[in-house]
Amino acid sequence: MFYKDRCDLCGDCLVECKYTDYDRESAIAEMTALIEGRPTNIAKQCITCAACNEVCPQNANPFDLICEVQEKTNALEVPEAVIQMFDAMCKGRNEVRKGAPGKPALSLCVVGPALPRPMEGSLFDDLTHIRGEDYFCYIGWVHVGMWSPIQKGIRSFVDNLAKTGAKEIVFMHDDCYATITNLANQFGIKVPFRPIHIIEYLRDQMKARQKEVKKLGLKIAYQRPCASRYTPEKEPMLDELFELIGVKRVARKYDRKDALCCGLPLMFRDMVRGQEIQAKNLDDAKNAGATAMTFLCPVCVRGLGGGAIERGMDIYMLSDLCRLALQEEIPEYTG
Repeated sequence: MFYKDRCDLCGDCLVECKYTDYDRESAIAEMTALIEGRPTNIAKQCITCAACNEVCPQNANPFDLICEVQEKTNALEVPEAVIQMFDAMCKGRNEVRKGAPGKPALSLCVVGPALPRPMEGSLFDDLTHIRGEDYFCYIGWVHVGMWSPIQKGIRSFVDNLAKTGAKEIVFMHDDCYATITNLANQFGIKVPFRPIHIIEYLRDQMKARQKEVKKLGLKIAYQRPCASRYTPEKEPMLDELFELIGVKRVARKYDRKDALCCGLPLMFRDMVRGQEIQAKNLDDAKNAGATAMTFLCPVCVRGLGGGAIERGMDIYMLSDLCRLALQEEIPEYTG
């Protein structure tokens, strides 16, 4: 949600954008035009990574305004076939598989099948597993330049999760966590359960089970999801988790606040540009000395997994690393 009263037209949002080339004067002019409803270039140039929300010093959420304008003007010109395909991806059979009493639930949204390896083993088997279209978070629609599905669906998303009766829900999908915390709060929606990010859950598990942990000694490049722009406060927890399992997060140009999008959402409308972003990201990871890439978002794996393997880097979700640290066997990544 864009907060017009917070925006002081400093221009930082566009000056700091890694995919455009605005100086201070042109950035201020562009944001002024956006707010006043006049034609702009940024609505079409934007790759929908939401980085400008994190960059904004006033927490005005400029990306949310850009996305609203994209939908109103069809600025991204996403083909109808792609919209239909994305809509189909948001569907899935609803299932609530009950776990052990007193354990939290695990929300898999609709992205469970996209995971490179299933979330199973001692960390997850006794949790209640929630999945399906009733538990889809809608925030992914921003990648096709649409804001209204979030506005229309966020209430039912929260209500459907609440109906499961779970007191605590672990969100493996960063998008869902961003929706249930940041966006729900903006829309004034009360969340009647405690949301737990998968990073927090894994960190706490590794702390509690330190005697079982075997340090991995890996050098990894972390691919930060676009949705993390809504909840960047997780970064210290992630660093702590890596330390607990003996993983070094290599210092590289495109990480943390300077992370690049995985490029996949761009492929449907500008494949060349998307491939350029992916190559820049992967080469940066490899050149920084990473022997593996680690992901939080399964869609990012789809976008970067093949290229990482080609460059000699292994592929792991955060949950995979924790299972390895507990000396559990995991399936090979097959792409």
